Amino acid sequence: MNIPIDILSRSFRLILAEPLRTLTVIAPGAALYMVAAFLAYMGFETGGGADGSDLILSYPLVGGAIVVVMLAWMCFAILWHRHALLEGDRRAHVMRPGRAVFGQYFKCALMITLILFALAFGGAVLVIFGAFALLAATGPVIGEYATMGISLLFIVALSWILLRISLILLAAATGQVMSFGESWQATRPISRDIFWIAILLAFMSAVVEQLAAGLATAVPSAALFFQVASDAIQALIYVSVLSTLYGHLIQGRSLT
Repeated sequence: MNIPIDILSRSFRLILAEPLRTLTVIAPGAALYMVAAFLAYMGFETGGGADGSDLILSYPLVGGAIVVVMLAWMCFAILWHRHALLEGDRRAHVMRPGRAVFGQYFKCALMITLILFALAFGGAVLVIFGAFALLAATGPVIGEYATMGISLLFIVALSWILLRISLILLAAATGQVMSFGESWQATRPISRDIFWIAILLAFMSAVVEQLAAGLATAVPSAALFFQVASDAIQALIYVSVLSTLYGHLIQGRSLT
């Protein structure tokens, strides 16, 4: 399992080698996400019900939050991929991607989202039918644990597919064009290693989520900050892994 560890190690070195540079690159996306989180928070207000269940929804604020969060994550990912992958004269333009880059990235991200949605919907149906079958065959206790295992495996499988087709996003971020087939072929030599990476990423995400939840419970007034920080850390790890995969498989960079 050396390749998964090497990829994760290089991804973390990319994040930690120049902390100030890392903060500079992710700052625009993180700031936009904070704006989106604030808009979403303001868009949901409890009404005058005694139990606080009378929810008032502000469609303009919530709609604005959705648009801003899309821009935030595009900005976050594009700038980081460019920071990690561009070299030479193009390095000076890392923080200035043109509209064509954002447009191509959006189209690629939209296609990936539609593919994952279709896979997730179909897989969810199979998991539900499988859960009922397991419950009927083995009883509630064993069936519940088996269903949890199948669900976790399904999530990891989706992450594995996402990692294998997402090289098109990095190509778009750096002004190149790549097809789904080319991305899938490029990742084929280490497809088994990518599956282990998906497992490790799921584990790390769970740890970060639990840590953020614990801090939010301890300091409720800063719950929004901890949630944003958790999302940013998970996103940074993920885009760094993608950048490392692209650099290794497409640009021929060493993992050591």
